[in-house]
Amino acid sequence: MLEYTEGTLMRARWKVLPAVAVVGVLVGGCGGDEPGETAQPGTTAVTAPTNSAEPDAGLWDPCTLPDSALSAAGLNPSTKEKDVAGVAFEDWKVCGWQDANKTYTFTAASTSHTLDEARSRTDYTDYVDTTVGSMKALQSRPVGASNDLACYLSIEVPGGMVDFSVGNRVSAKNAGDPCSEVRRLSETFASYLPRS
Repeated sequence: MLEYTEGTLMRARWKVLPAVAVVGVLVGGCGGDEPGETAQPGTTAVTAPTNSAEPDAGLWDPCTLPDSALSAAGLNPSTKEKDVAGVAFEDWKVCGWQDANKTYTFTAASTSHTLDEARSRTDYTDYVDTTVGSMKALQSRPVGASNDLACYLSIEVPGGMVDFSVGNRVSAKNAGDPCSEVRRLSETFASYLPRS
């Protein structure tokens, strides 16, 4: 069990999903429930999420991307993985797929967090303001990851944002630039995102 003071709880939650997603790309995830424990007085406990956690029902569900659109974009619909290693996180809806050549994992994550919150994160770097279609967006990379390993494109949508990410597999030969690929996929799937 990890314990955080209330002041660090939001930062901890904000870091859990991307860290798990990157680790899953690098070494593969393993699901499993861990029992919760009682927090000590004056602290807030953060335990591993369970499969019974229910993401915010008002968020766009990236798992609704049509198989035909995924295939046309070069992704393998049969590799779909809901959540992170089968584990749901509160305030997030997540879905991921491998490309047809098995060189990278594409992840789409919907959240009520904002682009301003994303920009204030210190565990990401190389921020670039951009747009996807007519929507405001922010490109970034995880701190410490080589430029050819992972890239995120956060897109502003009503009620929050959608993170699209590409994480190249470490073992992949001739993997392309993840930022170019996440840009291409974001433009491809932009029409499926919620609009005001």
